[in-house]
Amino acid sequence: MTKSVYLDTSALVKRFLEEEGTQIVDSLFDRCYDEELRLVLSQFNLGEAAVVFNKYENRDIIPHAEESFQVLYNELRLLSKLGSARIVPLLGKTINDSIPLIFKYDLYIADAIQIKTCVQQECSCFATFDRKLQNVAEAEGLNLLE
Repeated sequence: MTKSVYLDTSALVKRFLEEEGTQIVDSLFDRCYDEELRLVLSQFNLGEAAVVFNKYENRDIIPHAEESFQVLYNELRLLSKLGSARIVPLLGKTINDSIPLIFKYDLYIADAIQIKTCVQQECSCFATFDRKLQNVAEAEGLNLLE
């Protein structure tokens, strides 16, 4: 069975934004093209990534946020067609199952959805560059990307 890695939004945007951790994310994508692993993310992550790109354009960190997002989206669609990525639809059940995590760990709904989607999809590990989310993921029994 191919190893599956859940990418949270903080990891996903590093595919296009040159930041600490970009090389790690790039290597994950390379391994997808080599059919060594499968990336998993929630449809919600795509919306959240669009927000991040838009904020970065407004701060003059990147030009053309919409075009940049489209490049990332197209790559994920290609990987999905190749069977090396899965964009999980956001279902009401996932939202409902995420709500207890909000109260338990003082999380935003986006973070709770990411944790719950990773669990529901039975991913091998969870990739995030958010320290608080790393702690919650570990507390929920998820393996972190090393």
